[in-house]
Amino acid sequence: MTVNQLHKLLTRLIEQGHGRRSVMADKPSFRDNRESDGCVILPVWRGVITSYPLLDDDGALTERMKTSLVLIGDSGPTTEELLAP
Repeated sequence: MTVNQLHKLLTRLIEQGHGRRSVMADKPSFRDNRESDGCVILPVWRGVITSYPLLDDDGALTERMKTSLVLIGDSGPTTEELLAP
């Protein structure tokens, strides 16, 4: 994702009323063969507004949901997979 692409995405999301949403990263979707060599800066492929269940202190899912802009790496789920019930 380029700065221009991110700017367009953020502008559109702000216009849709998502300006106060938090930004999260789908950590498992960021994978690169160079990680074993110490590569820790990985590219963002896309961002999508999605809702997901929160975890409580012991790691169990709670009844509460959170909606955020989720940044996804190139090995992440498709938008349809993210939004599936």
